[in-house]
Amino acid sequence: MSIYQNIFHYYRGQSKNSSEASQVLQVENKVTKAFLNVLQHSSYELTLAFLRFLGLELLSGEEHFEYLHQTSSQLPKATPFAAIVGIAESKELKVGTSRQYGIPDGAIISKEVSLLIENKIGYNSYLDVEQLNRHKAIFPPNQVVKVHPIILTWKEVRDFFKKQYKPFEEKSDILTCFLLEQFEEFCTINCIGDKQKSKEYFFLRFEKAKARELARHIDSYIWNSPEFNVIDAGTNDGIGYKIAGKPKFATLTTQRQRCLILHIGQKEQKLGLQIQSEIDKQLGIQYPRRTMNISNTHTKHIYV
Repeated sequence: MSIYQNIFHYYRGQSKNSSEASQVLQVENKVTKAFLNVLQHSSYELTLAFLRFLGLELLSGEEHFEYLHQTSSQLPKATPFAAIVGIAESKELKVGTSRQYGIPDGAIISKEVSLLIENKIGYNSYLDVEQLNRHKAIFPPNQVVKVHPIILTWKEVRDFFKKQYKPFEEKSDILTCFLLEQFEEFCTINCIGDKQKSKEYFFLRFEKAKARELARHIDSYIWNSPEFNVIDAGTNDGIGYKIAGKPKFATLTTQRQRCLILHIGQKEQKLGLQIQSEIDKQLGIQYPRRTMNISNTHTKHIYV
């Protein structure tokens, strides 16, 4: 698995100017696009299965669906069934947390059904009742819309897609299976449908395959060595390691530089700088200690 080979994941490198809010919005748009692309380019039977998953049974078993992104125009005609579908990490709904404007992230349209989709990502981002209700204005005036929105979690969507893989594999539907695999990878890469960032999420941030493999070996060595008796340090920007009752002694980080940081002694001892200098001489490469971490004189950075 690689973030650089996944067909849904758009990689453009790190940006100093992009805010956290804009990055979240970009990922939200990518997730919606990936989700709809899987349905659009797979067998129509996958969409039918998804509608059954939502509790719908189409009378005709139709084969033609339209998949829309960022739906701003009013839908042209009413259908026998219409509903708002909200997908987020949690089924908890909030009130008054969204902007007073906004359009549905996507739609699935056919002769029998009209679904408008609102997507949220991250465990601090919730579907908003008022926003979901405002989306009903996209339906034509004579459309009867399901009173309550259909709410799903991204974990439920991932589990649904994973269960569909085997039936399509048995049908030798190579394309549908490929798209299902790519979507699952995409969710792993972007921590969609996961309660917390997994180790694999951080491993995949290392660009080169050899670096990813080395990161896995480092983690395995530290975690499995009885000399360390390590526990998870709960680090947000990578994988942190500590011994119970003691400070964190190492971080396999993907923030700024992708490297292994060793936390050595106390800051006033400056042991990190001494060992950094010694290892740099051995490697023949000087680590470029940036302004933001000059004060961290107890840390030693090793590129992975």
